Amino acid sequence: MDMKKTLGAIVASFVAQYGGDYLLHGVMLKSSYADTADMWRSDADMLHRMWILILAQLIFATAAVLIYQRGVEKKAWVGQGIRFGILLAMIAVLPNNMIWYVVLPMPHTLALHSALGDGILALLVGLVIAGICQPKQA
Repeated sequence: MDMKKTLGAIVASFVAQYGGDYLLHGVMLKSSYADTADMWRSDADMLHRMWILILAQLIFATAAVLIYQRGVEKKAWVGQGIRFGILLAMIAVLPNNMIWYVVLPMPHTLALHSALGDGILALLVGLVIAGICQPKQA
């Protein structure tokens, strides 16, 4: 896979993940987080550590692209993207959300909405990566 496609896929998947996380957690679930504010860091504390969140998203995007490129086949990219997105959700999203539900006193509805939203986002990221990293046709 050429470096332009790799870097493009990393940037695009980072933007999709980061933007999707903002829409899900910063907009759609904002009231649920406000209702449980005593569980979370203050906005100022989170902003102070925002670089860690950005770094984590960049690590995830890079790893996802590199893993996808190792397993890509010369098949339709949409099917591969959906399959890869499901695998991303199974390896990262679902276990993480389940662990947070056990560790934190969060309402089950917040845990469920977060897991569903993050799972859909994983599908989107899988499709973005597959769309960019299509192998050249022979």
